Amino acid sequence: MSTYEAFGSETKRKALIDDIAQKGEVYERWLTRASVEGDIGFVSDEYGLHPALARLLPALGAFGEAEDTSGFYEALFTAIPLGADTGRLARQSVLLAWSDPVYGRANLIEQGPVREACTGIADLVARSMEQPVDKKAWRATRAKLVAVRGGEDAATAAALDLMMSLAWDLDQAPGAAHDVISAWASAIDKEADAADEDRFSEEEEAAFAAAMNAINEQAMGELAKRQSLETIDVDEFLAEAERLWSAEPERRALKERSIARRERTKAKMAQWRAHVQQHILALAAPALERQGG
Repeated sequence: MSTYEAFGSETKRKALIDDIAQKGEVYERWLTRASVEGDIGFVSDEYGLHPALARLLPALGAFGEAEDTSGFYEALFTAIPLGADTGRLARQSVLLAWSDPVYGRANLIEQGPVREACTGIADLVARSMEQPVDKKAWRATRAKLVAVRGGEDAATAAALDLMMSLAWDLDQAPGAAHDVISAWASAIDKEADAADEDRFSEEEEAAFAAAMNAINEQAMGELAKRQSLETIDVDEFLAEAERLWSAEPERRALKERSIARRERTKAKMAQWRAHVQQHILALAAPALERQGG
């Protein structure tokens, strides 16, 4: 099991909370898209958080690209006891992707060999909270799921891919925590979009895609008449594209519907994040206090 001890001191805890509230250097390096390719080992080295927890939090906060999540981070870091090993909390957090009664992937998997394989993975994650699990056991659970899957629909296939990401020892492969949360977010996004109240028909979808491609190409062509391609910036391109969309009411109507649908999907994603964040906060202090005795 891991030996990370949260924060190291109250001074460091406060400094971390303050930096995130101000969107400072730590926030920018850790809780934004910079974390996907960047080295965030400093979070564990400097602040004692388990690497898996450090990896899942940026994805759970939408990499700072949606609603403000600084309040969640402050509440979480306030709740975690000083010196706690947050490996247990990381495991509990990723396990929600299977077990959560509202959004968990268990809701999608019918009884049978595939569900049994998924349950085996979830059970192993739960066991790893209490004792080390050897590599052979993790490999066996992944092999069992591979052996029984096949022919499932897209949503089920995505759920099983998520379960494969869950079937790793987070002490040895902490990046799997990021994969689980990212896969879960992607699935919720697709489900929200598919259930929207104003979905495009196949014909409308094709017409919108064709219009977008045509307008993007036309916008670039119009700008290229006035300046070199190297000098065209994003704002200029977007302004020209908007002018072209506005020039044709029928195509403009499709775009407005698309924007409205995306906003509704974003709102549903915010609800999912808030739901998961509240569950993690509820898990944090009680579970970690029990762990610390």
